Amino acid sequence: MNLNKLLTALRQRKNTPARNQQAERYERYTHALEQFLDGQPAVRLGGAYTLANLADDWLTDDSFPEQVRLEEAQTIIDALTECIRTPYPFAQKRQVLESDEAPEGYEGDFTRDQEALREEQLVRRTVFMEFSRRLAAVAESPEKDRTEDQHAVPPISPMWADLRFDFGGVPIFYPLRQLHFQNADFASATFYGPADFFGATFHGDTSFSAAQFTADTSFHGANFNDWVGFSAAHFAGAAEFSGAHFADAASFATVTFTGEADFSDAVFSAAADFAVSSFESDANFSRLNTAGVASFAAVTFDGKAVFTASTFHDEAHFAASVFNRPAVFSKSLFGGAARFAGIATKQSAMFSNVRFAGAADFIGASFTQYADFDEARFDGDATFSRASFIALPRTSYEDMDFPQYACFDKVTFAQDADFSKATFTAFVGFGMVTFAGAVSFNGTSFEGAYFEGATFGQRADFRQTSFMYVKPSFEALEERLPRARFSAQADPQDYLFEARLESRHGFSCGTATLLNRTFVLPLGTVRYDPDSWDEEKQDYTRFSEPAK
Repeated sequence: MNLNKLLTALRQRKNTPARNQQAERYERYTHALEQFLDGQPAVRLGGAYTLANLADDWLTDDSFPEQVRLEEAQTIIDALTECIRTPYPFAQKRQVLESDEAPEGYEGDFTRDQEALREEQLVRRTVFMEFSRRLAAVAESPEKDRTEDQHAVPPISPMWADLRFDFGGVPIFYPLRQLHFQNADFASATFYGPADFFGATFHGDTSFSAAQFTADTSFHGANFNDWVGFSAAHFAGAAEFSGAHFADAASFATVTFTGEADFSDAVFSAAADFAVSSFESDANFSRLNTAGVASFAAVTFDGKAVFTASTFHDEAHFAASVFNRPAVFSKSLFGGAARFAGIATKQSAMFSNVRFAGAADFIGASFTQYADFDEARFDGDATFSRASFIALPRTSYEDMDFPQYACFDKVTFAQDADFSKATFTAFVGFGMVTFAGAVSFNGTSFEGAYFEGATFGQRADFRQTSFMYVKPSFEALEERLPRARFSAQADPQDYLFEARLESRHGFSCGTATLLNRTFVLPLGTVRYDPDSWDEEKQDYTRFSEPAK
């Protein structure tokens, strides 16, 4: 909308016979708009206050149909938002002009430019504050007292919530913390200097799509009560969303985070979409809470990715994501299906003490250096088929930050576990692991594998396996550790041990007898009777002699 055209239209409308009773109001419109376009800050502020009050007049005027009242108020809002969308020459110099002294070689009058910037910031932010004051009043309960000040407004029409606020492409060079927004469109906006939405409240659909945040950004503690979209936005500095609450779906798809991103303690009550985003620095999602589907599919993490103690109540999608630095999911809960198929971790991958309540899909995943699933629990089917656990060549132990090892110690697989055709070029430990369901290592390649104290409750398929460095170990290397044990309730043909012909090492098997049934098992392992569980000892009490 062109403001000069708007002024012309308003002058014409005041002479319309049907509007004669509103002639005075149109005169006020025209005068307020002219004030708002004036060069003096005090005059412009007066125009802003008048225009906001006139919007109130329209919305509370019961002599007009509701649609007319909305249209008239929307015209005023559009005029105000168009004004603050206009470019401002000093916006890009904000951080320079907010410094204490002029930098060397500054062109222009630094002191005068500072004053001009402060005046423009005051005028434009005042428009947001006038909107916010009314929108906050609409959101508050009628019983709640509102703080009165020199700009206190009369009773606010709830129709303010039906207005649209178009800030598309706006240059923002001032803080907007703790303000209220309604149906706000910041698409393609550019935020010069720090973007401060600390504690802000958003109602109605909100868009920051393709917005450019040129410095640090804070949405700490912000509340988004309806849909919000940041797709294709770029955060050049740190992005702070810690403690933010998203009541409806939130989209961060294809966003680029150049600086550190902090979503710690954020709550997503519906879908959270970060698909195909890029985190070029550290990303902190510790204690994240997502109630809907969480998608981090095809995301690139160039810095540390920390999801410690997070809770995913619904499905969590990380398929095809790349973690170039440590990926930490320790102590997290996946309430729905966890999709990690095809992920690539280039350093450590920490899943210790994680609970997977649904299916866990790591098909084709690639783990380099160190993968730690110590004491994790898989309540649903766990699939690691065609996964790779890779040790990198090194010339000295100082070359690596982490040991090159895959750890599944004390993991519980409550359902079936599938490691078929997986590749471990790093040593892997399954010490004290519990396979309550069937487990398949069919076609798996190992450097070395340790199964001390492992419990196999059903079928265990080790056919076509390969051990290139050391033979598989099922016996306790330390006296305090129990031997691997196999359920006596399975059938003899359920336990299959057969290395590939090209394997440098194979299985050394013997026989073990329990309950009048004899099984072929790795030497030193035992059979156990599942009916002999002792609650006090928290262990089985009836075992066979070690296989020999």
